[in-house]
Amino acid sequence: MGRGVFFMVMLAAMTLASASAQAVEKGTGELGLFERISFWDPALGLHDWSGFGLRAGYFFRENLALEADLSRTSTDALLADGLNRDVLVHPFHARVVWNKPYGDKTHLLLGAGYVHTEYGDEVDAHGDGAGALVGFRYKAGQKLSFRFEGTADYYTSTNFTDKDNHVDYGVQFGFSGLFGGGPRDADKDGVIDSLDKCPGTPLGDKVDAAGCTLPKDSDGDGVLDNKDKCPGTPRGDKVDAYGCPLPKDSDGDGITDDKDKCPGTPRGESVDNQGCPLPRDSDGDGVTDNNDKCPGTPTGTKVDASGCPKLFDETKATLVLEGVNFASGKADLTPEARTGLDHVVAGLKAYPDIRVEVGGHTDNKGSSALNTRLSQKRAEAVKNYLAGAGIAPDRLVAKGYGPDKPIASNDTEAGRAQNRRTELKKIN
Repeated sequence: MGRGVFFMVMLAAMTLASASAQAVEKGTGELGLFERISFWDPALGLHDWSGFGLRAGYFFRENLALEADLSRTSTDALLADGLNRDVLVHPFHARVVWNKPYGDKTHLLLGAGYVHTEYGDEVDAHGDGAGALVGFRYKAGQKLSFRFEGTADYYTSTNFTDKDNHVDYGVQFGFSGLFGGGPRDADKDGVIDSLDKCPGTPLGDKVDAAGCTLPKDSDGDGVLDNKDKCPGTPRGDKVDAYGCPLPKDSDGDGITDDKDKCPGTPRGESVDNQGCPLPRDSDGDGVTDNNDKCPGTPTGTKVDASGCPKLFDETKATLVLEGVNFASGKADLTPEARTGLDHVVAGLKAYPDIRVEVGGHTDNKGSSALNTRLSQKRAEAVKNYLAGAGIAPDRLVAKGYGPDKPIASNDTEAGRAQNRRTELKKIN
């Protein structure tokens, strides 16, 4: 191929549609032809001349190739014996080349490796050394590219000349075809370029089957940006179908802030439809605290509308004081008896007009006189406790009945237990 024909082929190819410089995929192969102009070290006596070569390469990583080229140059040399002889020079290079994308259509080429040169025809010699390459690749299409590069080959010695440590230079320009490497996905969106209707998708964007960016949810509220009327909603806020924040319930009482007239209600409080706490009934007697004149009434105690113990109802004028017990044979109140009497105190204070008789009763075991005296002492012990708790003494009368008024049979232990009792009787 003449040098003029070669340049015409290159010029025609450069008019083809060009592509932006993109990474060369791992697994891509390269085959190419090039013309080489060699500038030999003067010590060799070779005349500078041009030749042609063939290259082959394989990209073992993205943009990084292992390649080899072999060229042939026919020239002549004036040797040490004074004779001018024809020489065929065959440099062989094996090198690693980095193809760095640079600009829109080019790659910067940087390479280094091994060189072996054979000298033939009327001479028989060879040499080994290290070579370097600097150049660029111009992409004229997805598969076609042109390369322009300079080389420098360093030899410590050859048997072509007696001189050690010489350098040969060269300029190479040619074209290459790229093949293999799998379908290209230039924007790395997972859709190959031949199917990608939206090339250049920003890295990391989720795309559809055509390679076009899917609608985003930038504020993470579950409503896509193309439907979100309130972009930038703070993370964690609940939103409606349009992406706008729903009314909050800051105090968690079930009433949203826009309707809550009592914000900051403590957690767990029962509230009305305006978010304000409902009146409590702390003692559970059915009367709310704001109306309860006797707070702390024991659970299960019958109370009136004011929340105070109801000592007497309409049908009974006598109340047996349950739990008001004494030590055996004594008139000392037990701790349980004092607790029970505290409820009586609350009831009497709630009804200051009532006067009561405290009646003491026993079973029929033992002498009647002894039981009567014991029941009187017990009735007085109750009276004294009530008076000490703030009930006016003139509202209290103590009377011991001994075994005279049983309410059950004294023939059984259960009956006798019922007869041993303390009663309150309304006397006005």
